[in-house]
Amino acid sequence: MVKKLITASFVALLCLSAASAADYGNFGDITPASLKPFARDLGGLLGSGTNQTARPLGFAGFDIGVRGAAQFRPSYGNTVLRKNELFGLGLVQAEIGMPYRIDGFVRGGAFEGIAVAGGGLRYGLWNLSDEKYKVNAMLVGMANMATHRYFYALHFNTALVVSVNAPVAAPYLGVAYDFTRLKAQAVSDASLVGKRVSVSAARFTAGLRVKIKLGYLAGGVTYTHDRALVNASAGFRF
Repeated sequence: MVKKLITASFVALLCLSAASAADYGNFGDITPASLKPFARDLGGLLGSGTNQTARPLGFAGFDIGVRGAAQFRPSYGNTVLRKNELFGLGLVQAEIGMPYRIDGFVRGGAFEGIAVAGGGLRYGLWNLSDEKYKVNAMLVGMANMATHRYFYALHFNTALVVSVNAPVAAPYLGVAYDFTRLKAQAVSDASLVGKRVSVSAARFTAGLRVKIKLGYLAGGVTYTHDRALVNASAGFRF
């Protein structure tokens, strides 16, 4: 199980390159029935892969790394993306530790024509501890903006993350709720130009994080709106 989840971190990042088959440019020919399924899939990607530990950085701590999330197949009704094919997003995320067990983070990137910018805050629910097998927990609030030639989206997320200070591979669990608002822009159907839809969904994640000196690798699996995703992250934390 440990090897599978660690390998998932590499698999997800490699899969993101294969996700070029997910042509988001097909949104230009979207139908009214596909707006909400597409928004759910996009919101799940934007919210996934953000956290791989519930331990706050501590004052002046710093973390910078890459985050990747890939969904195995589009939701039913999402005709923008090819049926039964992988698609995903990749982002760079930077975090800084602040007083009172608060971390702030910003994230952004561009992938397959989508530009994403966002950030948020985390709050550790109790004092920092690196004691072996100590359980840490934190609350997370995040917002993202995603823009494309054919659409614009706002994503908001709240989450509870729990992790354990295991010596080799530290497990983490997350329960979250995503809210996504999507606006169609330059699309073929004139009646859909400016059309807005709002969707929401719960999201559940489990994974493992491996520390390598000042670096780390993490891989996890997410379930949301009846679909499975793979998450991966790698970076430096000090």
